[in-house]
Parts: sequence; C-alpha cells; structure tokens
Amino acid sequence: MISLRYHIITLVAVFLSLGLGIILGGSIGQNWINEKQQTLLVGLEDKYDQAVKSNNMLQKQIQELSLRIEQSNEEFSTLVSKGYHTNLRGKKLGLWMQDATQAGPLNQLLTSVGLETVLITDSISTPIPSYPILLIGEVDPPWIHQLSEGSWLQLKQATLRPYEQWELLQDIQDLYKENLHEY
Repeated sequence: MISLRYHIITLVAVFLSLGLGIILGGSIGQNWINEKQQTLLVGLEDKYDQAVKSNNMLQKQIQELSLRIEQSNEEFSTLVSKGYHTNLRGKKLGLWMQDATQAGPLNQLLTSVGLETVLITDSISTPIPSYPILLIGEVDPPWIHQLSEGSWLQLKQATLRPYEQWELLQDIQDLYKENLHEY
C-alpha cells in the first residue's frame, strides 16, 4: 500500500510543476505575443505605405489622363468647328440661356464655326428675329409661343461633350437648310 506521505509529496510536486509552468509560460509567452504583435504592426505599416504610394501614383495617372482627355476634346472641337466653318460662317444665331453664366464654352464653340451669336433676353423684341434661336435650359422662355416650330432648338444644358457638340452643329446646319431654305 502507498503511504500518505507519498501522496502528499506527489501532490506538492504536481502543484509546484503547475506553478512553475504558469510562471515560465507567462513570462516567455508574453515576449512571444509581443514579438508577434510587433511583426504584425510592421507588416501593416508596410502595407499602408504601399497603399499610399499606389494611391498617389493612381492620382497622378488620373490627372494625366484627364489632361489628355481635355486636350483631345479641344482638338476634336477644333476639328468639328473647321468642318462646319464654311457652312455656318457669317450666319446669325440667337442664344437664350436660363442661366447666362454658363454661356462661355458654348458661345466659344458657336463663334469658332463662324456663327454670329446674339444674346437674347427674356423680353424678346418685336419683330421676331429672322434667324434661328438656341434655347438652353430646363424652362422655356415666356415668348416661346411667338416662334414658329422650326425656328429654334433647345438644349437642357450648356456643357456639351464632343459628340454632342457635333450633333448640335449638325442640327443648326439642318435648321438653316430645311426650315430657312438656305442650302
């Protein structure tokens, strides 16, 4: 039979080994956790730095591409205006805008093709102009009912993409050809 003394020594040995294991595990384990956290933080910082660099490079590319698009649009507008210059040179076009502050780029396009633009206010003078009128805005002017159906065009906004510029100039040319019988 096993004596009581042997049981007590065994229990003390088990508890001492458990205590020693907790102490050693806590001190060594803590360092291991700190090392892993530092490694993780360094990795996250590196990824963040890479993301910032990538973001800066992409923003530079976007700026370069935007500049190229703007230059291409200007070149396209120039080509379009040259194509219509001979057909629309010297002709008048009335220009009514709901918001007159947006007239710049559109007026520049119209004058680049040789059109003489006449800004029209809300109080249209009588007699009604014999030239076509381009209405720009969501709201119609109060005097629109005085105009014949084929003597005006309407746009919702003054800023146009290059293909919309082309279509506008084509519509103006068609307006002169069909409705005002100028070939």
